[in-house]
Amino acid sequence: MTLALGMKWIEKALSCPAKCTCNKWEVNCTGMNLDNIPTTIPLTSKKLILAQNNLTNLPPLTMSYLDELVHLDCSHNLITMDLDFSFPGLVKLTYLDLSFNRLSHITSFTFSQLSKLLLLNLSGNPMMVEIKEWAFEKNTLLRYIDVSDCGLAYLNAEIFNNLYRLRILGINGNPWNCDCKFLTFCKWLKNTAIKSPDFENTTCSKPEKMKGLSLIEVETKLHYLCLLHLETEDFIYMSLLTFCVFFGGTLVAWLVGFGTVIYYHPVMRIYDEPENEEYRMI
Repeated sequence: MTLALGMKWIEKALSCPAKCTCNKWEVNCTGMNLDNIPTTIPLTSKKLILAQNNLTNLPPLTMSYLDELVHLDCSHNLITMDLDFSFPGLVKLTYLDLSFNRLSHITSFTFSQLSKLLLLNLSGNPMMVEIKEWAFEKNTLLRYIDVSDCGLAYLNAEIFNNLYRLRILGINGNPWNCDCKFLTFCKWLKNTAIKSPDFENTTCSKPEKMKGLSLIEVETKLHYLCLLHLETEDFIYMSLLTFCVFFGGTLVAWLVGFGTVIYYHPVMRIYDEPENEEYRMI
């Protein structure tokens, strides 16, 4: 009985899924119109390519058996993830490609179990509108992140605070909303040592007065508009306020001075004059 189970496990560990091609530790199932991840993937596989299929999810139980995976390509599928979804704990995974799927949010749970991740491709997910602040808290080894051509309007610079090894960040092709809220990220991107491919051609989509401007141009404009700029009405108000303060201060100073003179130098009273005349005659 034990021998039979052992043989069955070995068969599963070494077999190659139908429609896929296998080469040593690599399994390639590209473009096979798969609706589900094959259950017969060799357990010793290190590289799994599931690109260009019809996959809608990544079953945690099926994926958890593939703990030798280093490279996983699930690009060009129909994959969605709930807000509380946590990617299976593939402890050796360093490369993950989820580009061109239907991801909508990346939370602190999504990749929390992928501590060895080095390269993460999330590009081409137009439904992805938000990446939470602590999304990559557990992925401190990341060197490459691509979120190009997604649906991101904002991105918080604090997302990347603990990614000290990050070298490349792709952000082009997003509908960036370049208002005052965007200024912090824009300044961080300008001053960081992290490279952003095609950064010069990354442009804003909103608001209307910023539409089409590159992030390099918009950083200066936002700094002026959000931190230094005063409208004409503001200048008029400040001028009136300054005049009122000056005029009021001058008037108060004059009144104080006048009152002081009156107090210390009283005007001679009329009924005192005869005494003075009499005194002069003597």
